[in-house]
Amino acid sequence: MAATKSDSLKNASLIMEKIELGMSKVKEDLIAYKKAKKSDLVVLKGDKVVHVKP
Repeated sequence: MAATKSDSLKNASLIMEKIELGMSKVKEDLIAYKKAKKSDLVVLKGDKVVHVKP
């Protein structure tokens, strides 16, 4: 059976949700790692690169 347009949109939406959840987990893990190693977290704020203590 051919997938309908709404089915493909639902699948795309589910994939995007999974990606967002995965990226949130990566962010949490990175911050935990930086805290454990006592190193700065480098982020982009506006047009400037900023070193932040986690």
